[in-house]
Amino acid sequence: MPEEWPREAELPAFVCTNCGFWQKYFETPSSCPICTDYRHVLPADGWSFLGLEGARERGRCLVEEVEPGVWCYRAEKPLGIASLGYVVVRPGGNIGFEGTGWYDEEALEHIESIGGISYLSASHPHCYGALWQLRERFEPEVILQSEDLPWATAFPPTWTFDEGLKLGDDAELLRTGGHFAGHTMLYLPERKILFVGDALKFEIDPTDGRRATGVSTHKAFVRRIPLTPREVGRYREVFAALDFEQAWTPFDQCRNVGREEVLAFLDSQLRGRPFVDAVPL
Repeated sequence: MPEEWPREAELPAFVCTNCGFWQKYFETPSSCPICTDYRHVLPADGWSFLGLEGARERGRCLVEEVEPGVWCYRAEKPLGIASLGYVVVRPGGNIGFEGTGWYDEEALEHIESIGGISYLSASHPHCYGALWQLRERFEPEVILQSEDLPWATAFPPTWTFDEGLKLGDDAELLRTGGHFAGHTMLYLPERKILFVGDALKFEIDPTDGRRATGVSTHKAFVRRIPLTPREVGRYREVFAALDFEQAWTPFDQCRNVGREEVLAFLDSQLRGRPFVDAVPL
């Protein structure tokens, strides 16, 4: 055995302008693994990548307290999928869930001012955003479901799980599978909030950004690929065990969608062939 094993190199980070996925590579990448995956679409004019400074030049990272003790981070002029990042402030250590496109210094200082991040996770690779920045700044436990580890090349996980993982009595990570093999939700039972990732997609009332008017589910949203009956059944099994009154995605915080509404929607999917069209709420 060699006396000195190869160490992980300090590589620059590059974000794909088509989808917003970050990679670390020794030179500008020649392609993007998210775009070439069947769930996404290729850029019509070829690949284009930015480094961190180039991304930050597009605009600020906006910060909002969307519920008491729950903060949302959003890139002012996002790229691609444009997910939001959340930080949940809690006595047992703050949780970062999902990542936005990039974090400017003001956003990072804000996270530091509310106690930093002790645990960092995401629902699936579409929403990793710039989690690598949070990992390097705050050195949290980075927790991912084991099936999605191949996508986490820009930041090394420190904790993996199979079906679920409790972070105390007030927070739990739960695998749903479906959209991605390791797709994960974050459940806050005391707040009755469920971060559903891309297990659900909402149509939002244009007059009320916290109210959903329709709901759908997909294996691939952009390419309109439905889930299988078994995948929908798995969703229903996981959702049915939870007591929640709000369902939050990487894009919206819906106050009017809880357990009852979600189970009724999934039952409609299971009555026949699963579909991708939205059902009115």
